[in-house]
Amino acid sequence: MFFAAHQGSLRDIEFNPIIFNQVLVNQGSAYNNDTGIFTAPVAGIYQFVYAAQLCRGEHNNMWDIMVKGSRRLSCHGQVSSGGTSVNTCYLMQELKKGDLVWVRQRVGGCAWASSASTTITFSGVMLAREGVSALGEKYGSGSSCPLPFQDNRGALKSSAPGQTAALSSIGIMMLLRVIFLG
Repeated sequence: MFFAAHQGSLRDIEFNPIIFNQVLVNQGSAYNNDTGIFTAPVAGIYQFVYAAQLCRGEHNNMWDIMVKGSRRLSCHGQVSSGGTSVNTCYLMQELKKGDLVWVRQRVGGCAWASSASTTITFSGVMLAREGVSALGEKYGSGSSCPLPFQDNRGALKSSAPGQTAALSSIGIMMLLRVIFLG
């Protein structure tokens, strides 16, 4: 798992990748703050979160979470000229060992952070690795995904009979995105 922040502004030009220069957590040293790239240390299912405090004014705020050099998720945030807000983007992705993940800001995007704040962040955590999941079930080698699903009565279930699991609404939305958008 890692949690990194960018100090300063990202204004109106492409950053590919954004280099998050303040590393607060880097368990396993998979995030490289010299390049801005996370390298999957093992095969598994990972969750990534990018959050940015949007600049005031008219900007075309668009960011992509890139996986293996391809855009895997795009997120957009827009505010009125005098307002500001935080835009948060989530991606849950199955990766192979050595796969690269980073955040790209498109031309026209604008985010800011003071020298003391962590309002532009990128984080990731492994949810399941080849052989075992966070739910204690087998994963990989032909077994089904260990993530919970909703049965025909609306109850959340794990992929193992008799087990139930709880997910937040954000987790459910991310899971549905993975299922329906691939």
